Amino acid sequence: MKNNLYLLAFVAAALILVGSKCSPSPVTPTKTLPRAEESVTGQGEGDDLVGVKFVAYTNKAQGYSILRPDNWYWRHYIANEIKDMNPMVVDYFITDSNPLPGLGSEYLGKIVIEVSQLDLSQYAKPVSGLVMSDSFVGQVAAKRFVGERVNQSGEKQKVVEYQFSYKEKSYRLILNSGASMDDQAIFEQVVSSFKF
Repeated sequence: MKNNLYLLAFVAAALILVGSKCSPSPVTPTKTLPRAEESVTGQGEGDDLVGVKFVAYTNKAQGYSILRPDNWYWRHYIANEIKDMNPMVVDYFITDSNPLPGLGSEYLGKIVIEVSQLDLSQYAKPVSGLVMSDSFVGQVAAKRFVGERVNQSGEKQKVVEYQFSYKEKSYRLILNSGASMDDQAIFEQVVSSFKF
């Protein structure tokens, strides 16, 4: 019995000594999570738009890139995050100069890029009453809608929306804003930078 106690004490001491010599090694993740490729635009691109700088953003899931306003809040939602709210929408990119409220609210953000499996005819009601013109987004023929509408809070909002189809998906680039010309200029810069 006494020998067992000595043996147990010896093993415990050895484990303590060996453990004190070990240092944890950093864990390397086995899977690299996707992240946006961002680089600050050069030569003052965007400075003429109310002092806003832009950074490059690539949505690898949908295969497009844009210049987005730097220092704005932004979020990219994928289909798994959207499916409970709208199963036909497969992707949202949302950015705003103010904190983003999240998907559960009527107002998603000032600038929204929505990619869906819906036919563009499904979006006729949201743009009814707006002035339509032909345009291009990323060298793809698009419809541009402009006007004002009253939101659920009773406030007037300036609305600019581009709609087009590409590779069997519908794209909507939307400005929801107060009547700020600055916001519209920033939005148009995002739209003009859009490319596949």
